[in-house]
Parts: sequence; C-alpha cells; structure tokens
Amino acid sequence: MKIKYIILISILIILISIKIYVANNLYLVSRQIYKNSIQINALKEERNIIKLKIEKLNYKNTIIDPLFNYKEQENKLKKEYEDRNKSKAIVKQKRTTIIKDNKLKSNNNTKELFETLDLDSGDY
Repeated sequence: MKIKYIILISILIILISIKIYVANNLYLVSRQIYKNSIQINALKEERNIIKLKIEKLNYKNTIIDPLFNYKEQENKLKKEYEDRNKSKAIVKQKRTTIIKDNKLKSNNNTKELFETLDLDSGDY
C-alpha cells in the first residue's frame, strides 16, 4: 500500500511540475507577445507620423517651393532663351555668309562665262 501512495504522489508531482512548466512558458510567451504588440503599435504610429511628414514635404516641394524659387526659375529660363537665340543667330549668320559666298562665286562664274563667250562682240 505504501508503494501505491509513493507511485501516486510521484505521478502527481510529475503532473504538477509539467503543469507549472507549461504555465511558466505560457506566461513568458504572453509577455513576449505583449512586448511585441507594444512595439508594433509604436511602429505603426511612427509610420503614420512619417507619412504626414512626407505629405508635408511633397506639398512644400510641389506648391510652396516653386513660388519662392519663381525668380530663380525665371532667370534660368531667360538665360536659356538668350542662349538659344544667340546660337540661332550664330547659325543664321553662318548661313548668310555661306549664301553670300555662294552668290559671289556664282556671280564670278557668270562673269567668267560671259567673258569667255564674249557676247559684246556681236559674233552670235
């Protein structure tokens, strides 16, 4: 009979120790889950704050900055326009000189042609 009580008490101790072990593990896991959920909530709030900052920066870059930088942009555009006009004028000047040179050459060629034909002599 003593052996039955000893076996019964040892089985109870083993079962109670298993229950305590499982309860401790559940407690530790639940604490870790709670810490993780706090971190997740904090990160979500931080994400929302960062989204708001991004929206503010986008607004600033698309609406406010061009208004302040309008004069700078206007000056840049004027400079680009002047540079284009200068390059167009240079190209136009080169074209006119080439055309004038070609006209002078053609005039010289026609003069030479008329001189060789000698149309003034009346031999035609």
